[in-house]
Amino acid sequence: MKDPKFYRITSYDRGLLPNPVLRRLEEDADTMEKWTQKTGLSPGHPAWGILYHVMLACLHPDQDNIIVETGTNWGSSSIVIAQAIRDSGRRGRLHTIEIDRVNHEKAKARVEEAGLSDLVEFHLGASEKVLPTLMEKLDSVRFAYLDGGHGLDTVLVEFDAVQRKLAHGGLVIMDNTYPIASEGETARVCEALREIVARHGGNIVNLPFVSWFTPGLAIWQRESLNLFEGLGV
Repeated sequence: MKDPKFYRITSYDRGLLPNPVLRRLEEDADTMEKWTQKTGLSPGHPAWGILYHVMLACLHPDQDNIIVETGTNWGSSSIVIAQAIRDSGRRGRLHTIEIDRVNHEKAKARVEEAGLSDLVEFHLGASEKVLPTLMEKLDSVRFAYLDGGHGLDTVLVEFDAVQRKLAHGGLVIMDNTYPIASEGETARVCEALREIVARHGGNIVNLPFVSWFTPGLAIWQRESLNLFEGLGV
């Protein structure tokens, strides 16, 4: 494995965070030891801001907006996403999946403390099993944040399940896109992105200097040039 890289920003105005619970947790989280104790494995600033503002920009004003997240962890990113739904004033609901029961329960408590439980449905289990079953029950997905398992196979299973139901103009965001695997090691998100483009085409924006340990945040969209026509705008 290559050396990890850290692009989480710790010196910033906490007022930029959209929810008071996150602002409190981030008050003195200026080292990896502190932030992992406060907000778990979440990518932190500026990734939270990217999630929040991209969400606000893609939620449809006249339709139901279903959002899917894998890798709930302690619910930090779930809070950001749910707060974006609340602040948009638009119809929306987040389905979030976590494999670990302790994390699952901690996230539920955090989201409740943040005042956002009415917008979030929690699912316990491995994303490879839970997500395909969940997608069968959903009509469409407006936005997906994939941050669960980071091995190639898991990423592709998650992406394939989501893209089948992705609404016109919908977005998929994936964390940890830096090519951290050395030769001979298990392929990860970076390699999955190449496979996704080969299989499904689409457009990718890969933001390099965000997140930590394995940085990078990618945004995938199937269509862009004919976006507005398909949205009826």
